[in-house]
Amino acid sequence: MPTRRQLLFTAATGMAGIGVLPACSPGGQSAPEPTDALRLRVWDEQAAGVYEKALATFTESTGIEVEVQVVGWETYWSQLPLDAAEQSLPDVFWMNTAHLDQYLGGDHLVEVGAVAGELAAQWEPVAADLYRREDGLWGVPQLWEQSVLVVNRALVDAAGGLPGDLRFDLWAESDPLRDLALALTVDSEGRRAGEEGFDPATRQVTGFSAHPDRTAVLGPFIAASGGTWQHEDGTFTFASEAGVAAVRYLAGMAGAHLAPTGAETTAKPGLCRELFTQGSLGLLQTGTYDLRALVEGIDGAFAWDLHPVVAGPEGTRPLVHAIAAVGRTVTSEERTAEIAELLTWLGGIDAQRPLAEARLGIPAHRDLRGAWDKAWSGAGVDTTVIGPAPENTARPEHGLRSAEGTSAALPIIGEVFRGEADVNEAMARAQDAANEAAG
Repeated sequence: MPTRRQLLFTAATGMAGIGVLPACSPGGQSAPEPTDALRLRVWDEQAAGVYEKALATFTESTGIEVEVQVVGWETYWSQLPLDAAEQSLPDVFWMNTAHLDQYLGGDHLVEVGAVAGELAAQWEPVAADLYRREDGLWGVPQLWEQSVLVVNRALVDAAGGLPGDLRFDLWAESDPLRDLALALTVDSEGRRAGEEGFDPATRQVTGFSAHPDRTAVLGPFIAASGGTWQHEDGTFTFASEAGVAAVRYLAGMAGAHLAPTGAETTAKPGLCRELFTQGSLGLLQTGTYDLRALVEGIDGAFAWDLHPVVAGPEGTRPLVHAIAAVGRTVTSEERTAEIAELLTWLGGIDAQRPLAEARLGIPAHRDLRGAWDKAWSGAGVDTTVIGPAPENTARPEHGLRSAEGTSAALPIIGEVFRGEADVNEAMARAQDAANEAAG
């Protein structure tokens, strides 16, 4: 089974890209027979089960049958372009921002702004806006996630740390984040990092999860430093002065033994979460997509809680992803109307409440945030402390072949964390590789 991080659309997964898809025939794709059920495709089995139960009411009230299909993440993005080329896309299917523009380029998708009407005002802008382009709104947001800071309460309290006051300063000798990470890091003999005789090879506790994770760390730190991962037009821009400084800072934490070594984290991307669940990492910056894994991994062994991501010169900049439901264009007026009705239903409370109560992601419908918080409270996690939807965020991948671009860049950025490359040279090389891969 894919991890929650994969299920929630991290673009840098190394999945094969789809390029610009061939355009369908004028007027949209040929529709199946009018009596055929609509096909709704997702990549999450649990979400499929939730949808199937909720859709019973939709079918009862509309007479429209809906078949829910599950295509696993490993093959989802390779199957869609084949379906597009054969004009056999599902009627409605899940989409992420890293692949949206490829399908817009082939005129495959319904513009949902006119379909949703006033309902769109009930969706969280932080999720819906990711699917806006100059000519319209191209997805009905279903779920969204944001990066957060997770704190081991016993370790941080013992070190006198105040998570709410954490910030990083790219140009100072130290700052609240490094000070706390220094106080948290201890070896097998009880020596703190920086003390004489400290042995990093025998660390029992490490301070912070500084590692080259695009969603949890790189995105928020670069944005909070005043940089961007991409330009609005999709060009990769992370090798700016701010981007280089942020990566230098993070790699410096690893080099100073305040974070796991770059050799470890680049070889095992899930290491920081694993260390946290074992009680040997004080501060984990990750995303709400990891909450289920944290609850299961910690299993009540110690107290932990959530906080906003670490602030930088530009404040806190959590990275936000969103899954949207998109509809295909078809020539049949009857089928078009049915697709519009299903899309409208998916944007409403009846469709999204079960997803929220199943803790599958933050609901896009604004009136359901309380239901999601309540569901997590029942699992012992207070999600209200991270506050409402953030106004200032780091943006996820967007534009043609953006997933391929990030996938090309991350191994090169990893060289900096392993101490194998100069940060200025490596970041420029990574940016060139990303733009070349994106075409």
